[in-house]
Amino acid sequence: MSLTNMATLQTQYATSARLETRISIHARYSRNRQPFGEWISSHYALQPGERVLELGCGTGSMWQGVVLPDGCELTLTDLSEGMLETAKANLAHLPAAYAVVDAQTLPYADASFDVVIANMMLYHVPDIGRAIGEIRRVLKAGGRFFAATFGEHGVTEAVLEMLGIEQSANHRFTLQNGAAQLGAAFAQVERLDREDALDVTDLSDLIAYLRSMQQMSILADVPDETLLQAFRAHQVNGVLSLPKEYGLFICK
Repeated sequence: MSLTNMATLQTQYATSARLETRISIHARYSRNRQPFGEWISSHYALQPGERVLELGCGTGSMWQGVVLPDGCELTLTDLSEGMLETAKANLAHLPAAYAVVDAQTLPYADASFDVVIANMMLYHVPDIGRAIGEIRRVLKAGGRFFAATFGEHGVTEAVLEMLGIEQSANHRFTLQNGAAQLGAAFAQVERLDREDALDVTDLSDLIAYLRSMQQMSILADVPDETLLQAFRAHQVNGVLSLPKEYGLFICK
């Protein structure tokens, strides 16, 4: 199924369960022990009084532990009401407004935010160019846009290669092609790469991770035993190492 199909996305993200499964494997097995959200937010450099909009906030996990500067106004949005409910529960300590919002049609005035954030979500948007245009529209002059995404040589690609399956991963907005898309709206686009990998010791966790994407993955029809055989063949001393290619675009 398409990663941009609205019915698929609404089912996939109706609740936070599948996303939390994916987050958990990264928390448990990532070689880089700094949490991904902490690494991303360390680049925000939020200032007192700034208005901040996040699109596709998910469970809000990337804001856990963050303290907002005085007078900073945070608006967290997602296409899923279920995700927003989880974010509210996770971020009870953080003053924020919440709204169900489609990134392609932002219900905000021109030049109304100092910072816009869209992490790990633009590849889901049917019309990425339209969403980027909307983000640019609601940013103030001199505003900043942050967009984390994955690369084209990560976990999914490595698993498909192990299985001998033709590559069919979602490469609509990646570290490799994102800068060109963002450059249509922003004068300055900087790419930051995060060094990391997964070192998995319990293969059932990896299978659960893949099954959490079942409605959107070519691996949905591959039996668990086939996956296990492929993974065991690539283990070294009980560890299956997989590449992680993630990074962040900072646009001004």
